[in-house]
Amino acid sequence: MPSAIVVGGGIAGLVMARDLALGGLNVTLLEASDHLGGKVARHTVAGLDLDAGAESFATRRNTVAELARQVGLGADIARPNPQGAWLQSAEGRAHPLPRTGILGIPGTALAADVIEVVGFWGALRGQLDELMFGFAASKERNLGKLVRRRMGRRVLEQLVAPVTLGIHSRHPDELDVDVVAPGLRAAMLSTGSLSHGVRSLREAAPAGTAVSGIVGGMFGLVEALARDLERFGVTVRLDSPVSAVNASTVTLVDGDTLEADTVVLAASLVAAGAPA
Repeated sequence: MPSAIVVGGGIAGLVMARDLALGGLNVTLLEASDHLGGKVARHTVAGLDLDAGAESFATRRNTVAELARQVGLGADIARPNPQGAWLQSAEGRAHPLPRTGILGIPGTALAADVIEVVGFWGALRGQLDELMFGFAASKERNLGKLVRRRMGRRVLEQLVAPVTLGIHSRHPDELDVDVVAPGLRAAMLSTGSLSHGVRSLREAAPAGTAVSGIVGGMFGLVEALARDLERFGVTVRLDSPVSAVNASTVTLVDGDTLEADTVVLAASLVAAGAPA
């Protein structure tokens, strides 16, 4: 039987190992840490099992939902509350996110829920977006620069930054519009302003439709994949950091060498355990 080694036990490695096993290969999965799942993990706080990393998945493509169905979690796919999300400021004040927003960018700058967060003058500055030409600004790919130029500092720092820091762990100044908000620049160009572009995208995808989760936690997907690997006869080796990889050989940090017909690197070598 042809053999394969998959290096890395995150979601990518688990899916790859499962696919190879389904294809009839004898698969070994190597993971440097003591658990599978990578950034999708469980931790317990006050007796509650919570997601330690990713808590939801994007639904733009049906990839993750289909995977969940394949591993028996189709009935456990959870949709967010359609009422939308809330912001909590550093001062402890809680506000609902603007209902027409994307990544905190408001579709209607003078809406009451926007004024509640950024104040009247901040919202009025945001409204100036609709008086500016949209063509030149639609070429800007840096999210922070785009929002700051079109809607001002308050909208950027009090609405957009809290959202991107929570979702991507990055300030808007570090994010590419096309990566975190696909289609926004094109919508801005066709509608003439950032706020109109946001509204057009929001109408096509109402609040809560961009992501889904798994009942109990996203770590349930990791556990379901691990059960499948066991069922398909995949050998899983935890605490097995890797120092070197080539097309047919994997060398572990402890000096052990494994050979296979196919080697798949599903993590960076540093993440797999190799010295930086």
